[in-house]
Amino acid sequence: MDSAQKETPQEAPSTEVQQNDAPPDPLTAITDSLPPATDYLTYLTILESHLSPDILPKLNDILQDEELTQHIGWDLIHLLLPLPGGEKCLETVARLGNPREVVLKVTEALQILELDNAARDEEGEEQDEEDTEETTADDETSNDPNEVVPSSEPTEVDKFCILVNLLQILHPRIKTQYPSRFLSTSLMAILSAFRPSNQATLAVISFVHTVSGKKRPPLPGRSSSMSISVRSSGTESKSSAPDPEAEEEDPREAAIQKKLLQSFVTHILEDYVNENPLEWSARLQELYDPKRVVTNKKSLSQSFRDVEELQTRDTVVGQLVALGRDLGLSDYTELFEAIYKSEEESDDDPESNYPTSPNDIPLSKPGSLCLIASLIFASILFDSKTPPPKMSIFPDHTKLMAQFIGTSGPGTNGTEKPGVIDAILAIGLWLEHNNQFVTGPLEDEDYLQQLQSLSLLSANTPSPTLRYAAHSLTSAILHAHPVDRLRLTFISDTLEHCPYETLKASAVSWLKEELVTAQERKTENVFGTTLALAAAQPYLFPDTSALREADEKELEEELAQSFPFHMAVLNFIYLISNKQFSNVVPPGMMVVVEEIYLGPLRAAQTRALAAQQDGEEGHIDHAHGFTFDLQLLGDRLALCSTHLET
Repeated sequence: MDSAQKETPQEAPSTEVQQNDAPPDPLTAITDSLPPATDYLTYLTILESHLSPDILPKLNDILQDEELTQHIGWDLIHLLLPLPGGEKCLETVARLGNPREVVLKVTEALQILELDNAARDEEGEEQDEEDTEETTADDETSNDPNEVVPSSEPTEVDKFCILVNLLQILHPRIKTQYPSRFLSTSLMAILSAFRPSNQATLAVISFVHTVSGKKRPPLPGRSSSMSISVRSSGTESKSSAPDPEAEEEDPREAAIQKKLLQSFVTHILEDYVNENPLEWSARLQELYDPKRVVTNKKSLSQSFRDVEELQTRDTVVGQLVALGRDLGLSDYTELFEAIYKSEEESDDDPESNYPTSPNDIPLSKPGSLCLIASLIFASILFDSKTPPPKMSIFPDHTKLMAQFIGTSGPGTNGTEKPGVIDAILAIGLWLEHNNQFVTGPLEDEDYLQQLQSLSLLSANTPSPTLRYAAHSLTSAILHAHPVDRLRLTFISDTLEHCPYETLKASAVSWLKEELVTAQERKTENVFGTTLALAAAQPYLFPDTSALREADEKELEEELAQSFPFHMAVLNFIYLISNKQFSNVVPPGMMVVVEEIYLGPLRAAQTRALAAQQDGEEGHIDHAHGFTFDLQLLGDRLALCSTHLET
């Protein structure tokens, strides 16, 4: 019995040690260690070790202490940003922390975002939607109405929107002599991280509305039912702490900040339009020439009315344009001046790059172009109240082309950003439709240069709708010139010198249209005589006898490349072999055409088709498409021969 009594007190300390070894409750830890129990640096370390979504509501309550948040808030940005549900704490930090320190941490966080993996972001957005649906289902079936179901970690796009929202809270709080320096740094950070999704763009629009002091809400969607999620701060009714280092603002700052925001909006518009096709030029073509819309096929214009994603693009651009108008970006003169303003070399020192006047801040040249095109487009399709600018194809559109298209040489025509090309073509189509061709004298060199630039666009631009728009505009400008010999010069030069077979095919169609028009109108010009075909004959019907010497692989490559041109020429031969065109065909021309062009081409087609059908190794693998092209070429050759014989 005595032994048992002695052992009992020895067991108690063992139990006490086990209790002391148990990990402390996180909520207790972050509450009991609050300053002055620990210093601020120690408290930050404790917070970091216990940080999780579960403690965020309590942490948000703790951060309501302004003095505490002033000391530690800026160090919480990078800790809270990845946490699901961390937005409320971050917004509290933005409201109550030292705004100058916090804004620097936010811009740093923007600069290290990884937004280039678009596929991963899209998967994240889809997963968020699934998580939201699952969360909703769980909430509906849960017995505890207060139960919090944790969500997934924010995607990189979510983080971008959260950080932009924090800047939306922070910048109105900063009271300093030169607030434009903070604003300039933030805008550059946003631009460097910006990837033009709808979510990110709308977050930026909301930011500019707040920072600029413009209270008018963004424009609603025209007819879209799509709900675009934009993270709102939810702090409109919550007070923010004053700037502890407040200074009186320099009176020149308002104009500088306005110009910074104007420039920023043009850059955002540039990025958005280049990544989200608006199809301005194609939609204008459908409006101006409805018969070209394929029957029983939905037009682009209808798609932009029916498809929510396309509706959203119009809506977002409409909001950007409205925001620019609120900031004073509706003066065409100012926008054109921004486009033609020469670029000055900038100093690499960031401190020396802070603007000291509005004139130091350039607008985006492509963004200004897209803004002009959008205003014109809206005035036509959406009956906006902004009147279009007064301009003409020559010299105004020609100057725009020179500023944006082929600036590094003709070989780069068509490699420009798609939004820029679309804007250029939309403006040109609008001018052509309204017969605004020439203001003042028109030099032949300017005319031919404009046609060359536009025709190269029609050959090189990857987008089929932009290629067709460029072709249509080129054709309209070509046929509109009053001097027939100049029109023939451009057609012949294209046939002779152009390295692109599709563009040479276009030149054949231009010649055909000129001949048909001359016949229908009984026009007495070069196209109503034999002179036009005599001038174009060497390039229109090239000597194809060299194809006899080519090996089978070379032959196939040549025919595959030149197929568009040959088909256009064969269709042309079929046309002019009709009796009604006998007055424009030089005597004996068709005999020469058969000898140097049709005969060798027919033999080459027969040999290439036989090689394809044999399927021997070493031949170009064009699959069934090339075989079909060869068969089509053979059919057209046979048709031409039959037609010529009769």
